[in-house]
Amino acid sequence: MKPFLGIDLTTNKKNEQMNGEEFVVAKPDLSLTQSFESSSENVEETIEKSKLPLPIRIGHWICGAVGALVAIGIIKALGGEDSVTLSEAYQNASWLFWLGGACLVAWALLKLISVRKEKNVLETEESSQVFNHLDKTCEAILSDLKVPQDSKEIDILSFFYKVKDDNIKVCEKGLQIAPYINPIFHIFADSENLYLANLEAKYAIPLSTIKAIKSIKKTIRIMEWNKDEEFNKGLYKQYKLSEDNYGCIICKSYHILEFEHNNDLWGIYIPCYELPVIEDITGLKADAF
Repeated sequence: MKPFLGIDLTTNKKNEQMNGEEFVVAKPDLSLTQSFESSSENVEETIEKSKLPLPIRIGHWICGAVGALVAIGIIKALGGEDSVTLSEAYQNASWLFWLGGACLVAWALLKLISVRKEKNVLETEESSQVFNHLDKTCEAILSDLKVPQDSKEIDILSFFYKVKDDNIKVCEKGLQIAPYINPIFHIFADSENLYLANLEAKYAIPLSTIKAIKSIKKTIRIMEWNKDEEFNKGLYKQYKLSEDNYGCIICKSYHILEFEHNNDLWGIYIPCYELPVIEDITGLKADAF
């Protein structure tokens, strides 16, 4: 099977080309793409202006870490097997109390300054115009690609992989914090094709080539959570998703929408929480685990 949006490292470890280019049926007008890149840069600059300078942000983190470590150390000293009283602990290491307290106060002050600066910068009319321009550019691109306004958004799984004995082995590359990336696509269909579109291109998969939805009961880690509703509430609570220390989402299963192209079997990989959308638009039901 060839993973749609997968990146094959089997013969070329430096490959960065995603599978699926042959299914692209439209790309945004060059002027819109350039406008999007310019708008994105302006948004990044605005967000960066809303932050404290990097050395101060590093100092903020250090103050918080030191303050927390000192507090934990004091708590352990007061409640351990060889516990001491608070006055005894202060008498033994008064400097530690002062250091921890000073760090926590500094952390709190820097946090307050950071929040105020972010609010002051992002709530200006100039910042609003920057963000609005990006939104309008994104809308223009989707309109140029003829994406229906009522189309649904869906996460598609993209990943690096190697093929060994005809089996796909997902692998990580560089400083990835999760093996699976989950870019957002708009999904819709007409009488002939299933379409997937983002701000870079529109892909078309002939409905006649779609065969089945395969279910894989295997735990995977995906990069981030893209939905407005929280991963453990409302609609998504049923999937029993969890989050690790890096903010990655843990899914207990995933699904593959299988289709054929030029006698090759392809698969669009989706996280478990997107199954209802795929079933609804294709009319297929996923295999049971």
